[in-house]
Amino acid sequence: MFYQASPFYQFAHFTANQAIVEAFESGGRRRLHVVDFDVSYGFQWPSLIQSLSDAAAAATSSSSHDDDDNGGGCGDGPVSLRITGFGASADELRETEARLRRFAAGCPNLRFEFEGILNNGSNTRHDCTRIDDDATVVVNLVFPASSREANTTAAAGSPAATTPLQEEARACSRGFAANLRYFAAVFDSLHECLPADSAQKLAIERDHLGREIADAVASLDHQHRRRHGGSGGRGDHAAASWNWKAAMEGAGLDGVKLSSRTVSQAKLLLKMKSGCGGGGFRVVEGDGGMAMSLAWRDMALATATLWRRRRRRRRCR
Repeated sequence: MFYQASPFYQFAHFTANQAIVEAFESGGRRRLHVVDFDVSYGFQWPSLIQSLSDAAAAATSSSSHDDDDNGGGCGDGPVSLRITGFGASADELRETEARLRRFAAGCPNLRFEFEGILNNGSNTRHDCTRIDDDATVVVNLVFPASSREANTTAAAGSPAATTPLQEEARACSRGFAANLRYFAAVFDSLHECLPADSAQKLAIERDHLGREIADAVASLDHQHRRRHGGSGGRGDHAAASWNWKAAMEGAGLDGVKLSSRTVSQAKLLLKMKSGCGGGGFRVVEGDGGMAMSLAWRDMALATATLWRRRRRRRRCR
């Protein structure tokens, strides 16, 4: 419900998908392998499937016209998309695979493959991933749980690109007041998107945002216990406080400036959702064009970045 009501997750998914398409185009290959470490219901991927299908159809049409002028030819043919998705349950993975396969079946010029892997919580789960050596590999990290996860998974398969998107509620070193301002902004934005007495709004506040707040409070308690020498409990729910920049650099990746097309797509999305929030949502560029945030008025809610594997410098002999 939250996905449809607010541009929050749509901003995350559309921005990541645009970066993925550009990485694929620059890779010069016909195969794309996306590793998604939290595929959930797969809501992110239909738009990518459609974009790849449309681009392949346009390329094939253009190629056939050129070949007609030269006496024949069959164009470049279809592109291949393989998604390796980690999920919380086998049932959820099966449902996600079936849903994506149905959607992909209606998209010409595209071969689709889905590999679902059950997330068992292991820090070495990326070892289960079979990387396609003939494909452009992209690691998708939308709202990763921790810097440890980001560091280990971002390096999996030496990806051509990694698309982390940081939820500001999980930003590094946030205290109670900062979390309060963040969630106040989210509630305020939702109030502008849905009527106050909407059953959908109440369900989102209770079931989705309620869990987010509980997680944030648990993380603050964990940090407090660690600072005072106590046990933070099992699982570094640090989940809440990770430094994405250090994690990416530690994984051997360098930040890349976001393209003007990526920024334009994000702004277009907000225009399409202009009925939600009365224009309170806006896109804010930062870090010299290497980061882009979705903000509600003056509060950043989520920040997107793009990272690519570091080029090895040749040693002079």
